[in-house]
Amino acid sequence: MQIVDKSYFNNQNYIHIPLAVVDPSAAPNNATELDYLCIKLEREILLNALGLSLYNEIKAITDIDLPENAKFKKLIQGDEYDGKIWLGLDNDDSLIANYIYQEFVTQTDIRLSATGAKKVNAENATTQTPKYLIAGAHQNFIKQYQGGYLTTPYIEGNFIDWYGCDSIEKSLYGYLMDKKADFTNWKPENFKIYETKNSFGI
Repeated sequence: MQIVDKSYFNNQNYIHIPLAVVDPSAAPNNATELDYLCIKLEREILLNALGLSLYNEIKAITDIDLPENAKFKKLIQGDEYDGKIWLGLDNDDSLIANYIYQEFVTQTDIRLSATGAKKVNAENATTQTPKYLIAGAHQNFIKQYQGGYLTTPYIEGNFIDWYGCDSIEKSLYGYLMDKKADFTNWKPENFKIYETKNSFGI
């Protein structure tokens, strides 16, 4: 099953991409490229986070509502447990959609409508670097994907902390750590950690 498709980018929010869905009356559009990125980057993120075995289990699901798929439904659609919240992989502000958006803006010269940035060379058009869009989507991705997980642990005596600052709202990493008993074939050491970046690209 595919979790994110191009319809995510048709909403009027900060990861909006005009013409993200094919409109016969509008040309050109970004639908074809987004189709490709949604498939490619969703696979990349899930493999980096879940590993091959768990990823294949999710891709093989045909009916998420079957009782035997309850743990996967919570992973994808969200979960509340022990006073904590996991928003899920499939939500209006999906970590996957944020990652796809940052890559799309990075890789493509996009002409956005009046609600967005322009990076075109055209008469009467203002050219601007959309670094703030990339940084915003990236930071939101990081928050939901790995949260306060530290690339370098905090060590005090015999205490080693890889989590950093945690919160009620769990990241994907935090959720998987809490639910290790449900996902026995997931290995924390194989979870890829991404570096943060700001609007200067650092």
